[in-house]
Amino acid sequence: MNEKIALIIGGSGDIGLETAKSIAKQGIKVCLTFNKNELKLKELSKNNSENYFTYKMDLFDDQSIKDAISGIIQEHHTIDIVVHCVSPRIANKQILDLRWEEFQEQIDVQIKGLFTVVQSLSGLIKNNHRIKFIAVLTEACFGKPPTELSYYITAKYGLMGFMKSMCSELTANNCTFNMVSPGMVDTKLLDNLHPKIKEVASFKNPMKRIAQPADVAEVIAYLISEKANYLNGVNIPVNGGNLLI
Repeated sequence: MNEKIALIIGGSGDIGLETAKSIAKQGIKVCLTFNKNELKLKELSKNNSENYFTYKMDLFDDQSIKDAISGIIQEHHTIDIVVHCVSPRIANKQILDLRWEEFQEQIDVQIKGLFTVVQSLSGLIKNNHRIKFIAVLTEACFGKPPTELSYYITAKYGLMGFMKSMCSELTANNCTFNMVSPGMVDTKLLDNLHPKIKEVASFKNPMKRIAQPADVAEVIAYLISEKANYLNGVNIPVNGGNLLI
């Protein structure tokens, strides 16, 4: 049986790192991408160099994406799993105070970056090579979104639309497309938010806490496992019951 190769886009983030550890437990080799923060990835790969591999990928640079994908395929001959779990830092801003460039940054990372990845994998996809795609969204994609995060939520809705469109169009090529929508997760992405927001979110949640990266990672690990082979086009909320979908 050939070893499976997973690509985690945003591998240096908290969810990406936890996902790498969960996936590796299934005997899957993990390729993690980074742009600026490589230190954590070097430590991970140093401790287990046979299972973890790092690649530089700038999601604002199409050529950087193509080079990374080409390098992975050249080294490992395939990509069987793609996990898209990257996001620029966010801060609470009202719509009237935002610049379009802040929307564009989120859109470029969330949608355009993944689009270029998919285009770079077109050879495998057209040959009906089975690839499982997982995208991390947000519980704000369900129901009424919170205020002051319009640029982030707009991009996530766009990413959800892209994933569903690929599910409709590319399932015929033996690929599957699933999504995970966590509530607030205790990651560095929250560093620019007011600390009171995290405190209030924990108080309002039925479990009296916000999610940890491992909570999200374990759901992703299930979706890429053989047990989830018949799941396609689903969006799983991971929010402790904060929203009942």
